[in-house]
Amino acid sequence: MATVLDTISFNEKKIQEIVKKTKEHALLHGIVMRTEELPASSEKVQYAPFALFPSLVPRKALVKVKDIQPHFNKMMHMVAYDMEFLQRCLSNVVKVDDFNKRLWDILQVVTEEGIAQPISLGLFRNDFMMDMKKGASVDPASPASIPDSIQMKQIEFNMIASSFAGLVSPLYDVHRYSLTLAGKQFDDLQVPSNNPAKELAKGLVEGWKAYGNKKACVVFLVSDPERNTLDQRRLDTEMFLCDRTVPVKYVTLKDMTERGTKRISDKTLVIDGCEVAVVYFRTGYTPEDYRSDKDWDTRLMIERSKAIKCPSVQYQLAGTKKVQQELCRPGAVERFIKDADVALSIRETFAYQYSLDMGEDGDDAIAKAIADPQNYVLKPNREGGGNNIYGDDIKPFLTKIKNSMERAGYILMERIQPWQQKNYLIKFGLEVSLRNIVSEIGIYGVYLGTADTEIYNSLAGHLVRTKTVGTDEGGLVIGLSCLDTPFLID
Repeated sequence: MATVLDTISFNEKKIQEIVKKTKEHALLHGIVMRTEELPASSEKVQYAPFALFPSLVPRKALVKVKDIQPHFNKMMHMVAYDMEFLQRCLSNVVKVDDFNKRLWDILQVVTEEGIAQPISLGLFRNDFMMDMKKGASVDPASPASIPDSIQMKQIEFNMIASSFAGLVSPLYDVHRYSLTLAGKQFDDLQVPSNNPAKELAKGLVEGWKAYGNKKACVVFLVSDPERNTLDQRRLDTEMFLCDRTVPVKYVTLKDMTERGTKRISDKTLVIDGCEVAVVYFRTGYTPEDYRSDKDWDTRLMIERSKAIKCPSVQYQLAGTKKVQQELCRPGAVERFIKDADVALSIRETFAYQYSLDMGEDGDDAIAKAIADPQNYVLKPNREGGGNNIYGDDIKPFLTKIKNSMERAGYILMERIQPWQQKNYLIKFGLEVSLRNIVSEIGIYGVYLGTADTEIYNSLAGHLVRTKTVGTDEGGLVIGLSCLDTPFLID
Protein backbone atom coordinates (compact mmCIF):
# COMPACT_ATOMS: atom_id res chain seq x y z
CA MET A 1 0.00 0.00 0.00
CA ALA A 2 1.41 3.37 -1.03
CA THR A 3 3.02 5.92 1.24
CA VAL A 4 5.06 9.05 0.60
CA LEU A 5 7.99 7.44 2.49
CA ASP A 6 8.11 4.11 0.64
CA THR A 7 11.85 4.37 0.06
CA ILE A 8 12.67 5.28 3.68
CA SER A 9 12.68 3.10 6.78
CA PHE A 10 13.16 4.26 10.36
CA ASN A 11 12.54 2.93 13.85
CA GLU A 12 9.87 3.82 16.38
CA LYS A 13 12.19 6.15 18.27
CA LYS A 14 12.79 8.19 15.11
CA ILE A 15 9.05 8.40 14.40
CA GLN A 16 8.32 9.65 17.92
CA GLU A 17 11.00 12.33 17.55
CA ILE A 18 9.44 13.47 14.24
CA VAL A 19 5.96 13.47 15.81
CA LYS A 20 7.08 15.59 18.77
CA LYS A 21 8.84 18.21 16.66
CA THR A 22 6.08 18.33 14.05
CA LYS A 23 3.36 18.81 16.69
CA GLU A 24 5.28 21.82 17.99
CA HIS A 25 5.76 23.11 14.45
CA ALA A 26 2.00 22.81 13.89
CA LEU A 27 1.30 24.74 17.08
CA LEU A 28 3.72 27.47 16.04
CA HIS A 29 1.90 27.76 12.72
CA GLY A 30 -1.54 28.06 14.33
CA ILE A 31 -2.99 24.69 13.31
CA VAL A 32 -5.10 24.71 16.45
CA MET A 33 -8.65 24.56 17.70
CA ARG A 34 -10.37 24.99 21.03
CA THR A 35 -10.73 21.95 23.25
CA GLU A 36 -13.80 19.75 23.52
CA GLU A 37 -13.89 20.34 27.28
CA LEU A 38 -13.71 24.15 27.00
CA PRO A 39 -15.07 25.01 23.55
CA ALA A 40 -15.82 28.63 24.50
CA SER A 41 -12.44 29.36 26.06
CA SER A 42 -9.69 31.31 24.30
CA GLU A 43 -7.31 30.39 27.11
CA LYS A 44 -6.83 26.77 26.08
CA VAL A 45 -6.29 25.25 22.64
CA GLN A 46 -4.87 22.04 21.17
CA TYR A 47 -3.46 21.13 17.79
CA ALA A 48 -6.09 20.21 15.23
CA PRO A 49 -5.98 16.63 13.92
CA PHE A 50 -3.49 16.36 11.05
CA ALA A 51 -1.57 13.78 9.04
CA LEU A 52 2.12 13.55 9.90
CA PHE A 53 3.12 13.47 6.23
CA PRO A 54 1.34 14.60 3.07
CA SER A 55 -0.62 12.00 1.12
CA LEU A 56 0.04 11.04 -2.48
CA VAL A 57 -2.06 12.76 -5.12
CA PRO A 58 -1.60 12.47 -8.90
CA ARG A 59 -0.50 15.86 -10.21
CA LYS A 60 -2.64 15.64 -13.35
CA ALA A 61 -5.75 14.74 -11.36
CA LEU A 62 -5.34 17.72 -9.02
CA VAL A 63 -4.62 20.09 -11.91
CA LYS A 64 -7.75 18.95 -13.71
CA VAL A 65 -10.16 19.63 -10.84
CA LYS A 66 -8.46 22.93 -10.10
CA ASP A 67 -8.73 24.01 -13.73
CA ILE A 68 -12.48 23.35 -13.84
CA GLN A 69 -13.27 24.92 -10.45
CA PRO A 70 -14.08 28.39 -11.88
CA HIS A 71 -16.53 26.67 -14.26
CA PHE A 72 -18.10 24.84 -11.30
CA ASN A 73 -18.35 28.20 -9.50
CA LYS A 74 -20.17 29.74 -12.44
CA MET A 75 -22.45 26.75 -12.94
CA MET A 76 -23.57 26.60 -9.32
CA HIS A 77 -24.19 30.35 -9.32
CA MET A 78 -26.40 29.96 -12.39
CA VAL A 79 -28.23 27.03 -10.79
CA ALA A 80 -29.01 29.21 -7.77
CA TYR A 81 -30.54 31.91 -9.97
CA ASP A 82 -32.57 29.49 -12.12
CA MET A 83 -35.83 29.35 -10.18
CA GLU A 84 -37.47 26.97 -12.63
CA PHE A 85 -34.63 24.45 -12.27
CA LEU A 86 -34.45 24.83 -8.47
CA GLN A 87 -38.19 24.33 -8.12
CA ARG A 88 -38.14 21.23 -10.29
CA CYS A 89 -35.27 19.79 -8.24
CA LEU A 90 -36.73 20.54 -4.83
CA SER A 91 -40.50 20.24 -5.34
CA ASN A 92 -40.66 16.81 -3.69
CA VAL A 93 -37.92 17.47 -1.15
CA VAL A 94 -39.79 20.38 0.46
CA LYS A 95 -42.86 18.17 0.91
CA VAL A 96 -40.99 15.91 3.35
CA ASP A 97 -38.08 18.03 4.63
CA ASP A 98 -39.16 20.83 6.94
CA PHE A 99 -35.70 22.40 7.12
CA ASN A 100 -35.39 22.90 3.38
CA LYS A 101 -39.05 23.89 3.16
CA ARG A 102 -38.39 26.75 5.54
CA LEU A 103 -35.45 27.88 3.42
CA TRP A 104 -37.62 27.57 0.30
CA ASP A 105 -40.38 29.62 1.95
CA ILE A 106 -37.85 32.38 2.67
CA LEU A 107 -36.76 32.34 -0.96
CA GLN A 108 -40.40 32.62 -2.04
CA VAL A 109 -40.94 35.65 0.21
CA VAL A 110 -37.87 37.56 -0.99
CA THR A 111 -38.59 36.68 -4.62
CA GLU A 112 -42.17 37.91 -4.43
CA GLU A 113 -41.09 41.11 -2.67
CA GLY A 114 -38.27 41.70 -5.11
CA ILE A 115 -34.78 40.68 -4.03
CA ALA A 116 -33.25 43.61 -2.14
CA GLN A 117 -29.64 42.69 -2.96
CA PRO A 118 -29.02 41.27 -6.44
CA ILE A 119 -25.43 40.27 -5.61
CA SER A 120 -24.61 36.89 -4.08
CA LEU A 121 -21.21 35.88 -2.70
CA GLY A 122 -20.07 32.28 -2.55
CA LEU A 123 -17.07 30.83 -0.72
CA PHE A 124 -17.28 27.28 -2.05
CA ARG A 125 -15.54 23.96 -1.49
CA ASN A 126 -15.86 21.21 -4.08
CA ASP A 127 -15.01 17.81 -2.53
CA PHE A 128 -13.58 14.84 -4.46
CA MET A 129 -12.11 11.41 -3.81
CA MET A 130 -9.54 9.50 -5.88
CA ASP A 131 -11.66 6.65 -7.23
CA MET A 132 -10.00 3.40 -8.29
CA LYS A 133 -11.99 1.49 -10.87
CA LYS A 134 -12.43 -2.23 -10.34
CA GLY A 135 -9.31 -4.06 -11.39
CA ALA A 136 -7.03 -1.06 -10.95
CA SER A 137 -3.58 -1.90 -9.64
CA VAL A 138 -0.31 -0.31 -8.51
CA ASP A 139 3.10 -1.31 -9.86
CA PRO A 140 4.59 -3.44 -7.01
CA ALA A 141 8.09 -2.36 -8.05
CA SER A 142 7.11 1.27 -7.46
CA PRO A 143 4.61 1.49 -4.54
CA ALA A 144 4.39 5.28 -4.86
CA SER A 145 3.34 5.07 -8.49
CA ILE A 146 -0.10 6.17 -9.64
CA PRO A 147 -2.69 3.38 -9.93
CA ASP A 148 -3.28 2.39 -13.54
CA SER A 149 -6.87 3.63 -13.41
CA ILE A 150 -7.77 6.49 -11.10
CA GLN A 151 -10.26 9.35 -11.45
CA MET A 152 -11.34 12.27 -9.31
CA LYS A 153 -15.01 11.78 -8.40
CA GLN A 154 -17.11 14.49 -6.79
CA ILE A 155 -18.48 13.84 -3.31
CA GLU A 156 -20.36 17.10 -2.80
CA PHE A 157 -20.31 20.82 -3.52
CA ASN A 158 -20.35 22.93 -0.34
CA MET A 159 -22.00 26.34 -0.72
CA ILE A 160 -22.29 27.32 2.95
CA ALA A 161 -19.72 27.46 5.76
CA SER A 162 -16.95 25.83 3.68
CA SER A 163 -14.50 25.35 6.51
CA PHE A 164 -10.84 24.54 7.29
CA ALA A 165 -9.27 26.98 4.82
CA GLY A 166 -7.78 28.78 7.80
CA LEU A 167 -6.34 25.68 9.44
CA VAL A 168 -4.97 24.06 6.29
CA SER A 169 -3.29 27.18 4.90
CA PRO A 170 -0.02 26.79 6.88
CA LEU A 171 0.05 22.97 6.72
CA TYR A 172 2.10 22.67 3.53
CA ASP A 173 5.00 24.28 5.41
CA VAL A 174 4.56 21.87 8.33
CA HIS A 175 4.62 18.93 5.92
CA ARG A 176 7.77 20.18 4.22
CA TYR A 177 9.28 20.22 7.72
CA SER A 178 8.17 16.69 8.67
CA LEU A 179 9.37 15.25 5.35
CA THR A 180 12.76 16.90 5.87
CA LEU A 181 13.00 15.41 9.39
CA ALA A 182 12.26 12.00 7.89
CA GLY A 183 15.05 12.38 5.33
CA LYS A 184 12.78 12.52 2.30
CA GLN A 185 14.28 14.14 -0.78
CA PHE A 186 11.67 16.24 -2.57
CA ASP A 187 11.07 19.37 -4.59
CA ASP A 188 8.94 22.06 -2.91
CA LEU A 189 6.62 21.94 -5.94
CA GLN A 190 5.65 18.41 -4.85
CA VAL A 191 4.19 19.93 -1.66
CA PRO A 192 2.75 23.05 -3.29
CA SER A 193 2.24 26.35 -1.54
CA ASN A 194 -1.40 26.83 -0.61
CA ASN A 195 -3.24 29.66 1.12
CA PRO A 196 -7.01 29.29 0.63
CA ALA A 197 -7.63 31.51 3.67
CA LYS A 198 -6.05 34.43 1.81
CA GLU A 199 -8.16 33.82 -1.29
CA LEU A 200 -11.45 33.37 0.61
CA ALA A 201 -10.67 36.51 2.60
CA LYS A 202 -10.11 38.35 -0.66
CA GLY A 203 -13.58 37.19 -1.73
CA LEU A 204 -15.10 38.69 1.42
CA VAL A 205 -13.24 41.95 0.79
CA GLU A 206 -14.47 41.99 -2.84
CA GLY A 207 -18.02 41.54 -1.54
CA TRP A 208 -17.51 44.42 0.90
CA LYS A 209 -16.24 46.61 -1.93
CA ALA A 210 -19.17 45.67 -4.17
CA TYR A 211 -21.58 46.79 -1.45
CA GLY A 212 -20.20 50.30 -1.82
CA ASN A 213 -20.02 51.71 1.70
CA LYS A 214 -16.58 51.78 3.32
CA LYS A 215 -18.10 52.34 6.76
CA ALA A 216 -20.25 49.18 6.54
CA CYS A 217 -19.03 46.00 8.26
CA VAL A 218 -18.58 42.35 7.39
CA VAL A 219 -20.46 40.13 9.84
CA PHE A 220 -19.26 36.60 10.60
CA LEU A 221 -22.45 34.82 11.68
CA VAL A 222 -21.18 32.12 14.02
CA SER A 223 -22.21 29.45 16.52
CA ASP A 224 -21.64 29.84 20.25
CA PRO A 225 -19.69 27.99 21.51
CA GLU A 226 -17.53 27.20 18.48
CA ARG A 227 -14.45 24.95 18.71
CA ASN A 228 -13.33 25.88 15.20
CA THR A 229 -13.33 29.63 15.73
CA LEU A 230 -9.59 29.97 14.99
CA ASP A 231 -10.21 28.68 11.47
CA GLN A 232 -12.56 31.63 11.07
CA ARG A 233 -10.13 34.05 12.72
CA ARG A 234 -7.47 33.32 10.12
CA LEU A 235 -9.84 34.55 7.41
CA ASP A 236 -10.38 37.67 9.53
CA THR A 237 -6.59 38.12 9.75
CA GLU A 238 -6.16 37.66 6.00
CA MET A 239 -8.88 40.27 5.41
CA PHE A 240 -6.88 42.67 7.58
CA LEU A 241 -3.75 41.99 5.51
CA CYS A 242 -5.75 42.54 2.33
CA ASP A 243 -7.46 45.76 3.46
CA ARG A 244 -7.07 47.15 6.97
CA THR A 245 -10.13 49.36 6.66
CA VAL A 246 -12.73 46.55 6.60
CA PRO A 247 -14.69 46.46 9.90
CA VAL A 248 -15.44 42.87 11.04
CA LYS A 249 -17.94 41.74 13.66
CA TYR A 250 -18.66 38.25 15.06
CA VAL A 251 -22.36 37.79 15.72
CA THR A 252 -24.62 34.84 16.61
CA LEU A 253 -28.18 34.41 15.39
CA LYS A 254 -29.28 35.31 18.92
CA ASP A 255 -27.20 38.50 18.82
CA MET A 256 -28.72 39.44 15.48
CA THR A 257 -32.21 38.77 16.84
CA GLU A 258 -31.67 40.93 19.90
CA ARG A 259 -29.56 43.75 18.45
CA GLY A 260 -30.01 43.64 14.69
CA THR A 261 -32.61 45.50 12.62
CA LYS A 262 -33.57 46.05 9.00
CA ARG A 263 -34.41 49.63 8.21
CA ILE A 264 -37.79 49.80 6.50
CA SER A 265 -36.88 52.84 4.43
CA ASP A 266 -33.98 51.33 2.47
CA LYS A 267 -33.70 47.68 3.70
CA THR A 268 -30.32 48.35 5.30
CA LEU A 269 -29.26 45.69 7.82
CA VAL A 270 -27.82 47.19 11.02
CA ILE A 271 -26.17 45.56 14.05
CA ASP A 272 -25.01 47.60 17.04
CA GLY A 273 -25.43 50.76 14.99
CA CYS A 274 -23.17 49.54 12.18
CA GLU A 275 -24.49 49.03 8.65
CA VAL A 276 -23.83 45.50 7.39
CA ALA A 277 -22.26 45.05 3.95
CA VAL A 278 -21.74 41.26 3.98
CA VAL A 279 -23.16 38.47 6.15
CA TYR A 280 -20.81 35.47 6.09
CA PHE A 281 -22.66 32.40 7.38
CA ARG A 282 -20.54 29.99 9.42
CA THR A 283 -23.73 28.69 11.00
CA GLY A 284 -27.28 28.17 9.74
CA TYR A 285 -26.71 25.01 7.73
CA THR A 286 -28.38 22.49 10.06
CA PRO A 287 -31.83 22.44 11.71
CA GLU A 288 -30.11 22.53 15.11
CA ASP A 289 -28.70 25.98 14.31
CA TYR A 290 -32.23 27.42 14.47
CA ARG A 291 -33.26 27.02 18.09
CA SER A 292 -36.58 28.83 17.81
CA ASP A 293 -38.88 30.56 15.36
CA LYS A 294 -37.11 33.80 16.33
CA ASP A 295 -33.95 32.46 14.67
CA TRP A 296 -35.92 31.73 11.51
CA ASP A 297 -37.39 35.22 11.65
CA THR A 298 -33.86 36.58 11.88
CA ARG A 299 -32.77 34.56 8.86
CA LEU A 300 -35.71 36.03 6.94
CA MET A 301 -34.78 39.53 8.09
CA ILE A 302 -31.23 39.05 6.81
CA GLU A 303 -32.45 37.71 3.45
CA ARG A 304 -34.88 40.62 3.03
CA SER A 305 -32.10 43.14 3.64
CA LYS A 306 -29.75 44.67 1.10
CA ALA A 307 -26.68 43.15 2.77
CA ILE A 308 -24.75 40.76 0.52
CA LYS A 309 -25.27 37.23 1.77
CA CYS A 310 -22.55 34.55 1.73
CA PRO A 311 -24.42 32.45 0.89
CA SER A 312 -27.81 33.82 -0.14
CA VAL A 313 -30.72 31.47 0.55
CA GLN A 314 -30.89 30.42 -3.11
CA TYR A 315 -27.18 29.54 -2.98
CA GLN A 316 -27.81 27.38 0.09
CA LEU A 317 -30.66 25.56 -1.64
CA ALA A 318 -28.55 25.04 -4.75
CA GLY A 319 -26.05 23.21 -2.55
CA THR A 320 -28.49 20.45 -1.59
CA LYS A 321 -27.75 16.85 -2.49
CA LYS A 322 -30.91 16.71 -4.59
CA VAL A 323 -29.59 19.42 -6.88
CA GLN A 324 -26.29 17.55 -7.17
CA GLN A 325 -28.19 14.41 -8.18
CA GLU A 326 -30.33 16.26 -10.72
CA LEU A 327 -27.24 17.79 -12.34
CA CYS A 328 -26.18 14.26 -13.20
CA ARG A 329 -29.16 13.88 -15.54
CA PRO A 330 -28.48 14.18 -19.29
CA GLY A 331 -28.61 17.81 -20.41
CA ALA A 332 -28.63 19.34 -16.92
CA VAL A 333 -25.01 20.56 -16.90
CA GLU A 334 -25.41 21.68 -20.50
CA ARG A 335 -28.32 23.89 -19.43
CA PHE A 336 -25.73 26.09 -17.71
CA ILE A 337 -22.42 25.30 -19.44
CA LYS A 338 -22.57 25.80 -23.21
CA ASP A 339 -18.95 24.83 -23.90
CA ALA A 340 -19.17 21.09 -24.67
CA ASP A 341 -15.59 20.36 -23.57
CA VAL A 342 -16.05 22.11 -20.21
CA ALA A 343 -19.39 20.37 -19.65
CA LEU A 344 -17.74 17.01 -20.36
CA SER A 345 -14.89 17.78 -17.93
CA ILE A 346 -17.44 18.52 -15.22
CA ARG A 347 -19.46 15.40 -16.01
CA GLU A 348 -16.37 13.20 -15.85
CA THR A 349 -16.12 13.99 -12.12
CA PHE A 350 -19.68 12.82 -11.36
CA ALA A 351 -20.38 9.49 -9.69
CA TYR A 352 -23.66 7.79 -10.60
CA GLN A 353 -26.55 9.22 -8.58
CA TYR A 354 -30.19 8.22 -8.44
CA SER A 355 -33.45 9.90 -7.49
CA LEU A 356 -35.59 8.25 -4.84
CA ASP A 357 -38.74 10.16 -5.82
CA MET A 358 -41.96 8.15 -5.96
CA GLY A 359 -42.22 6.31 -9.28
CA GLU A 360 -40.53 3.65 -11.37
CA ASP A 361 -37.06 5.25 -11.41
CA GLY A 362 -37.07 5.65 -7.63
CA ASP A 363 -38.32 2.08 -7.17
CA ASP A 364 -35.50 0.78 -9.37
CA ALA A 365 -32.90 2.75 -7.41
CA ILE A 366 -34.20 1.40 -4.09
CA ALA A 367 -34.10 -2.15 -5.46
CA LYS A 368 -30.45 -1.65 -6.53
CA ALA A 369 -29.46 -0.38 -3.08
CA ILE A 370 -31.29 -3.12 -1.16
CA ALA A 371 -29.75 -5.81 -3.37
CA ASP A 372 -26.19 -4.44 -3.08
CA PRO A 373 -25.98 -1.92 -0.21
CA GLN A 374 -22.17 -1.96 0.03
CA ASN A 375 -21.89 -0.20 -3.33
CA TYR A 376 -24.05 2.79 -2.44
CA VAL A 377 -24.37 5.73 -0.04
CA LEU A 378 -27.74 7.14 1.01
CA LYS A 379 -27.65 10.91 1.45
CA PRO A 380 -30.21 13.29 3.00
CA ASN A 381 -30.22 16.97 2.07
CA ARG A 382 -28.03 18.03 4.98
CA GLU A 383 -24.66 19.68 5.49
CA GLY A 384 -22.08 19.32 8.22
CA GLY A 385 -21.24 15.60 8.23
CA GLY A 386 -22.66 12.64 10.12
CA ASN A 387 -25.84 12.47 8.06
CA ASN A 388 -25.24 9.75 5.48
CA ILE A 389 -26.25 6.08 5.66
CA TYR A 390 -23.81 3.38 4.57
CA GLY A 391 -23.49 -0.34 3.95
CA ASP A 392 -25.58 -2.71 6.04
CA ASP A 393 -27.63 0.17 7.46
CA ILE A 394 -29.07 1.01 4.03
CA LYS A 395 -31.23 -2.08 3.52
CA PRO A 396 -33.38 -1.85 6.70
CA PHE A 397 -33.71 1.92 6.33
CA LEU A 398 -34.89 1.80 2.72
CA THR A 399 -37.14 -1.16 3.44
CA LYS A 400 -38.81 0.93 6.11
CA ILE A 401 -39.41 4.04 3.97
CA LYS A 402 -39.70 2.65 0.44
CA ASN A 403 -43.49 3.06 0.36
CA SER A 404 -43.40 6.52 1.97
CA MET A 405 -42.92 9.99 0.51
CA GLU A 406 -40.15 10.33 3.11
CA ARG A 407 -37.81 8.70 0.62
CA ALA A 408 -37.93 11.83 -1.57
CA GLY A 409 -35.79 13.55 1.04
CA TYR A 410 -32.82 11.33 0.10
CA ILE A 411 -30.69 10.59 -2.94
CA LEU A 412 -28.69 7.45 -3.71
CA MET A 413 -25.06 7.72 -4.79
CA GLU A 414 -22.71 5.11 -6.15
CA ARG A 415 -20.04 4.42 -3.53
CA ILE A 416 -16.57 5.51 -4.53
CA GLN A 417 -13.69 3.06 -4.07
CA PRO A 418 -10.88 5.37 -2.94
CA TRP A 419 -7.16 4.82 -3.37
CA GLN A 420 -5.82 3.42 -0.09
CA GLN A 421 -2.48 4.54 1.30
CA LYS A 422 -0.63 4.53 4.63
CA ASN A 423 0.11 7.48 6.90
CA TYR A 424 0.53 8.47 10.54
CA LEU A 425 -2.44 10.43 11.92
CA ILE A 426 -1.87 12.93 14.73
CA LYS A 427 -4.94 13.25 16.91
CA PHE A 428 -5.05 14.67 20.43
CA GLY A 429 -5.10 11.83 22.96
CA LEU A 430 -4.63 9.08 20.35
CA GLU A 431 -1.55 6.88 20.02
CA VAL A 432 0.36 7.58 16.82
CA SER A 433 0.74 4.55 14.56
CA LEU A 434 0.93 3.77 10.85
CA ARG A 435 -2.62 3.40 9.55
CA ASN A 436 -4.39 2.47 6.35
CA ILE A 437 -5.97 5.69 5.10
CA VAL A 438 -8.02 7.30 2.34
CA SER A 439 -8.19 10.97 1.45
CA GLU A 440 -10.80 13.49 0.31
CA ILE A 441 -9.65 16.50 -1.69
CA GLY A 442 -11.48 19.82 -1.49
CA ILE A 443 -11.03 22.61 -4.03
CA TYR A 444 -11.97 26.09 -2.83
CA GLY A 445 -13.57 28.67 -5.08
CA VAL A 446 -14.98 32.20 -4.81
CA TYR A 447 -17.83 33.65 -6.84
CA LEU A 448 -19.42 37.09 -6.70
CA GLY A 449 -22.14 38.15 -9.08
CA THR A 450 -25.73 38.97 -9.95
CA ALA A 451 -28.17 36.91 -12.00
CA ASP A 452 -26.56 38.10 -15.23
CA THR A 453 -23.21 39.69 -14.30
CA GLU A 454 -20.02 38.04 -13.08
CA ILE A 455 -18.07 40.34 -10.78
CA TYR A 456 -15.40 37.98 -9.42
CA ASN A 457 -14.62 34.30 -10.01
CA SER A 458 -11.53 32.53 -8.73
CA LEU A 459 -9.86 29.30 -7.75
CA ALA A 460 -8.91 29.64 -4.09
CA GLY A 461 -6.70 26.68 -3.15
CA HIS A 462 -7.11 23.16 -1.84
CA LEU A 463 -7.66 21.01 1.23
CA VAL A 464 -6.96 17.33 1.85
CA ARG A 465 -8.78 15.51 4.64
CA THR A 466 -7.55 12.03 5.52
CA LYS A 467 -9.18 9.29 7.60
CA THR A 468 -8.59 5.65 8.44
CA VAL A 469 -9.98 3.00 6.12
CA GLY A 470 -13.39 1.88 7.38
CA THR A 471 -14.35 5.32 8.74
CA ASP A 472 -17.42 6.34 6.76
CA GLU A 473 -17.88 9.92 7.93
CA GLY A 474 -15.16 12.54 7.83
CA GLY A 475 -15.86 15.12 10.54
CA LEU A 476 -12.61 16.85 11.47
CA VAL A 477 -13.80 18.78 14.51
CA ILE A 478 -15.02 15.54 16.14
CA GLY A 479 -11.77 13.76 15.26
CA LEU A 480 -12.87 11.37 12.50
CA SER A 481 -10.58 12.88 9.88
CA CYS A 482 -7.34 14.84 9.81
CA LEU A 483 -6.03 17.85 7.92
CA ASP A 484 -3.66 16.89 5.16
CA THR A 485 -1.93 18.24 2.05
CA PRO A 486 -1.03 16.65 -1.30
CA PHE A 487 2.34 15.20 -2.22
CA LEU A 488 2.20 15.40 -6.02
CA ILE A 489 3.40 12.49 -8.15
CA ASP A 490 3.47 12.02 -11.90
